[in-house]
This record gives sequence, C-alpha cells and structure tokens, in this order.
Amino acid sequence: MTTEEESLSTAEEESLSTAEEGYSVQRDFWRQAAESDGFDLENVKLRPGMNGVVTGLIPYDCQLYKRYPYRILVNLYAKVGLHRYNLFKGTSFKLDTLMKFNMLQNYMSSFYMTLLAHDPDPAASSLQKTFQVRVDEQDYGTLHITCSIARLKAEVSTETPFIPHFQGGARAYGIFKGELPDWPSDDAFNDGKRFYLVKESEWQSTDWISMYLELVITTTDRSITETRQKTEVLSQLEIVKVAIETANEDVELPNERLKAQSAHVYITFKGLAEPRAPRRVFEIGEHVERQAIVRRVMNHTGYLTLKGKLCGGQYIKKRSLALKSGEES
Repeated sequence: MTTEEESLSTAEEESLSTAEEGYSVQRDFWRQAAESDGFDLENVKLRPGMNGVVTGLIPYDCQLYKRYPYRILVNLYAKVGLHRYNLFKGTSFKLDTLMKFNMLQNYMSSFYMTLLAHDPDPAASSLQKTFQVRVDEQDYGTLHITCSIARLKAEVSTETPFIPHFQGGARAYGIFKGELPDWPSDDAFNDGKRFYLVKESEWQSTDWISMYLELVITTTDRSITETRQKTEVLSQLEIVKVAIETANEDVELPNERLKAQSAHVYITFKGLAEPRAPRRVFEIGEHVERQAIVRRVMNHTGYLTLKGKLCGGQYIKKRSLALKSGEES
C-alpha cells in the first residue's frame, strides 16, 4: 500500500470514528430526553453533529437570560398549558413565571416548558406550584398547536412513547372536522340553539378569550414575538363581542358552553389593521373591526388542539370634526 493510500485509509477511519461518536452522543441524548419527557435537560451534554449543527432540544433559562426566542409566543404557549389543565381538572391556575423551556430548532417547533402558577380561587391553596407543559406547533404562519402535556411536575411521566415533535392532535368530530368555518351572518348569530353570545362581564373575567386572540395574531405575524411590539400592537386590542358555537349535546345550560371541550369561538375586535409593506408587524387600527375564529378540541385523554385564523373586517367611519358647510361641529 502506498503512502497516499495509507493516508486515505487513515482519514476514512477517523471520519467513521467521528460519525460513530456523534451517533452515540445523539442516542444518549434522546434516551435521556425520553426518560424526562423532554423536560429538565439543561445539564445534558449535546455536542454538534457532523456538520457542526446542534441537533436536539435547546435549553433556555428564562430567569437567567431575559432575551430568549419568541418571548411573547412562548409565554402564551405556557398559558395554553394551564388553560388545558384548568379545563381538564376544573381549576383556575394562572401563570406567574416561565422558568425555563427546551425547544427544537425546527421550522415548526415543539416547546417543553417549566413554569410557576397559582390558583386564585379562595378555596384552593395559595402556594405556587410547578408545572410542566408541552406544546407542539402543527403549522407555520397560522394558529395550529397541540398541547399534549400539562401537569404538575411531581406527577408521573406519560406512558406514551416519546416523540420529539408530535404531529397530530385531539380527534375532531362533526362540525369540528376539516377547515375552519366562514364567519357567520348576523342572522345566524341570532340562532340561540347554535350560538351563545357571551356576556361582556363573562369575557372580561375569562382570560383565555383574550389569550386566543393574541395567539391568532402572534402566530400569524411572528415578528411581533421578536420585537417590542406587544405594547404597540397587543395592548391596543379591544374585544367587541364574542360568540361560542358547540354541538348541541355538549352542554345543557347556554353559559356552560364556555367550558365545552369542543367549540368554535368567534371574536369581533378592534385595534388591529393590516400591515403596511415593507413592515411585517401589524399596524395599529383603532377604528377597524376585525374578526378571529378559534377552534378548540380536547379529547378524553386531555390532548388540546387550537386552530385559528383572522377574518376580514371593515373600517368604522369616524365622525367628521367639521360640518360640510365649514361650520364648527
């Protein structure tokens, strides 16, 4: 064997050895990830792959570093987890602090969050509790997510096999299958058997309705999650009216439809206009009424899927400050 051939053989062996070591590291990482259901991985070593790219769940400490990716959106996902827990358990937990999360570096990511929350109900314990929440994105550029884990940290691990990114969700049926419906006509909303018009006092005391609206907007335009646009955009939102549509057999009393496991939520709001090119972030539209539709489906195992979209709107005509004749108004 020539010197050149010997050099090539040595290089090939070193390349194979490096590849095998990389595969071994990846296998060990995903084994530990499966044991913890994707949580508590900040002390697990993960080396770069063959192309220098880290392939795994990337940990972020939200207390140590305030500038973590998708700050607004990931906090909304944490609230989704508590919303799922509250629907399933009949509790009222509210988010206090997002402690940390792990996420995939994919186009559509999965988020494994650890957070602190408390139940403000006087009958509940006032102590903070630690939760673990998993949310998987099912689509990009629109609201379509599934929350498959929302539990107290002390609870046992799930029995289902660990999948880094879960594609699927709660099984829909009847009117909750397929694409989201079109916005109903004004006459249709008068059908009390089909729709429950939520009272203003109810939507003001129900924080998940505003959360649904913020989710639709931030998933539609992710640049909001990377800038300081929350004050400029999300804080300007004002809900005008809300309607809930459920299957007739879901509930008995009309106001109980707020707690239905399967529902379409129709939200009319103002404070948001279409973005003006070349800006990606939505413009503030104080005098524009828009609509959003969100579908909620939760099955008996607790899987919660949210799917939503923004609908068209119309400008509200502002009264002129002067009469046509030029006289002062």
